[in-house]
Amino acid sequence: MQRLLCRGWAAACLISLAASSWAATATLENTAKGEVALGSTVWFVGKVDGVGKFMNFTVNGIAGGNATFGTLNSQNGEYKAPAAMPANRVITITGTTATADKLSATTTLTLKTGATAPKPTPTPAPTPTPTPVPPLGAQPAIDPATVAAARLLEQATFGPTAADIAKVKSLGQAAWLAQQFVLPASAIPATEDMNVLRATWFNNMAGGQDQLRQRMIFALSQLFVVSADKNPYANEMQPWLATLSANAFGNFNTLLREMTLNPSMGKYLDLANSKTPAPNENYAREVMQLFTIGPVMLNQDGSVQTDRYGDPIPSYNQERIADISRALSGWTYTGASTTGANWEKFSGPLEPRDRLHDKGSKTLLQGTVLPAGRSTVQDFDAVMENLFTHPNLPPFIATRLIRAFTTSNPSPAYIERVANVFAGGPTGRGDLKATLTAVLTDAEARQDTPGASQGKLKDPVLHSLSLFHALDATVVNPNNAFWEYSQLGQKLLNAPSVFNFYSPMTGLPGTPGQFGPEFQVYAPALAVARANFLYRFLSGEYKGMVAIDIAPYVGVAGDVTALMNLVDAKLLQGRMSPAARSAIAGSVSATTDKTQRALTALYLTAITAEFAVQQ
Repeated sequence: MQRLLCRGWAAACLISLAASSWAATATLENTAKGEVALGSTVWFVGKVDGVGKFMNFTVNGIAGGNATFGTLNSQNGEYKAPAAMPANRVITITGTTATADKLSATTTLTLKTGATAPKPTPTPAPTPTPTPVPPLGAQPAIDPATVAAARLLEQATFGPTAADIAKVKSLGQAAWLAQQFVLPASAIPATEDMNVLRATWFNNMAGGQDQLRQRMIFALSQLFVVSADKNPYANEMQPWLATLSANAFGNFNTLLREMTLNPSMGKYLDLANSKTPAPNENYAREVMQLFTIGPVMLNQDGSVQTDRYGDPIPSYNQERIADISRALSGWTYTGASTTGANWEKFSGPLEPRDRLHDKGSKTLLQGTVLPAGRSTVQDFDAVMENLFTHPNLPPFIATRLIRAFTTSNPSPAYIERVANVFAGGPTGRGDLKATLTAVLTDAEARQDTPGASQGKLKDPVLHSLSLFHALDATVVNPNNAFWEYSQLGQKLLNAPSVFNFYSPMTGLPGTPGQFGPEFQVYAPALAVARANFLYRFLSGEYKGMVAIDIAPYVGVAGDVTALMNLVDAKLLQGRMSPAARSAIAGSVSATTDKTQRALTALYLTAITAEFAVQQ
């Protein structure tokens, strides 16, 4: 289903290859031609500096509108005019970005009654005789071993390369994973330059040999979120990124404890200098809601536990948030004062200060009571143990990792198998190496002919990097590209909220009960913007950022069959569907220019669902 939906939206990407026109402010564009008839549909696109940008829409000040003034879907920009004329037929539409700066644009529609008068039927023009298109030759047979290796690499790295496919086929999947687990981590520099830190992380993902670790860091960064929107300097972000790297294949208990006392997280969620008598509740809330157990009780297969009325059973309430915030009070930055609070410093983990700690009795999750008089460290240890042993933790983490690596809609049985490994892996509960192995080697993940609902839409970073890998691109200087990524809703280090760039609970558009988190940054306007972004790399416009050599494709472009076979082999390992192959070949045949043929074949393949959806 994700693939089918993505195919529909990817078609919208064909409408524009032109470079963006730059404007100083946010704008709204729509398809209305004059007054809008009752009951008709108008499509809206929000833009910032001329580039498509996701916006939340209001109609006459009402989020999403209503039956009186018409409804406007923020996910796809579809406005449906009301059936009856409201008191004022002038409707005000406002779009506001979901970014921290909250840019807004406003426009109006004027409604009208009655149907549009039919237009006179024009005299048909003579139909030109089409230029004969040579028949498309046969598609080579698929090599199952190549497809199996490529699918593992799609899930475990930032996209397969020809060299990595050969390595997996030579070593076997188990040996390749074992090799990845022991590779040294790519370096993360201690720097005060945010451009250096961001570029280093991007380069590690694009070209680091430790691809599995980099993919795990990327997944964990979207679980334990810290953002430069609040921590604006590189030295305030580097400890967070280094902690994710160091613990990527370790034990979740260690990761949770180190992340809780990480100075980056201490600033972002206000645990640093949270003290009695009014401790800050931000970290206590998010460590439960987003990092460990989730807001409702879960079964081992990830299904929600309900009460006798069919309502979800909460896993915590406000009282538990308050008590856990009290139990976690009394931590400060490293610094000159050994008994009181210190100002922000990011050279080491937070330090305990009993004088700032709430020493009253507290009740944790599942009725665990901490008696009064305990120290800062004692209460911290109790909270960590309380969260780590909670029954929700295995299915919660299993679901998050499966969605990050393999599929947005795993079966309950898949979740339960992974959760069981997390709960009792080879080295005990919380073994992330064993859990990740279970995610990637499960029969559901290794099904090389996946069903329509399997897989996951690639987000902008994964989509672009997988294209770079497929074409053996060279990252030259990515710094200028980060503005473009921000316009696509995913600027590294700058998640817009603690929920990441997209909420893990985002539903699949038009499919109740199914999940599609990445679709939150793939509304139609963003789909078009992403397509243009990829085209600029392929065409060489962005060669100062990432250099892609399309000469091998230009060299065979005189033969449409040879070109299609080469593109299919490099980007899809021979998995291009007959329908896509025929449609793309038709577009390629419309010109005799070899460079344009190569660009057309590569571009259209890159934006099809077959490449944009990881299956």
